[in-house]
Amino acid sequence: MYRPNDPVGRSVELTAKLFALMADEVLRACGEEEGSKIVRRAVRRFADLRAAGIRGKILAAGKEVTFETVEEFSDYPPNCAWDCDTEITGNTLREVTRVCPFSTGFREIGLEKAGSLYCQEIDVALNEAFFGPIGFRRPRLFTDGPDAPCEMIVTKGGSN
Repeated sequence: MYRPNDPVGRSVELTAKLFALMADEVLRACGEEEGSKIVRRAVRRFADLRAAGIRGKILAAGKEVTFETVEEFSDYPPNCAWDCDTEITGNTLREVTRVCPFSTGFREIGLEKAGSLYCQEIDVALNEAFFGPIGFRRPRLFTDGPDAPCEMIVTKGGSN
C-alpha cells in the first residue's frame, strides 16, 4: 500500500532532484539534442549496472530471470513509495503508476522535462538488460499533465 512519506520514497525524491538538476545542466551546456543523447547514455549505463546486480542475485538463488523475480530481487529495500498496479499476463507486463517518487521530485523543482529523460530511458533499458529483445510501449508519461500517471507495457521477445 502506497505511503507518501515512505523513507525510501523520500530518498528517491531527493536523488531524482539531483538527477534532474544534472540533466538540466547537461542540456544547457550541450544543447537539447546532444545533451539528451548524453543523459540517455548515462541512464542506460546505470540501468546496465543495476540489472547486472539484480540478475546476479536471481541466478545465485537458482531462479530464472522473470518479471516476478526481477521485482522479488529488486535493488530497492522493501517500501511503499510507489502507487501502481502491475499486471503480468504471459510474456507481457503492464504497469500503471499513479504516484512515483521520481516524478514527484522532478515536479517539485519544476524540471519535469529534464527529469523525464530518466523515465523515457530507464524502464526500456532495464527490461532490455534483463530480457534481451523486448517490445516496449509507454502510452502515458507523467509529463502528460499535472496528475498524469505513467504507463508501460513490456513484452518479452515481442514487438511494439
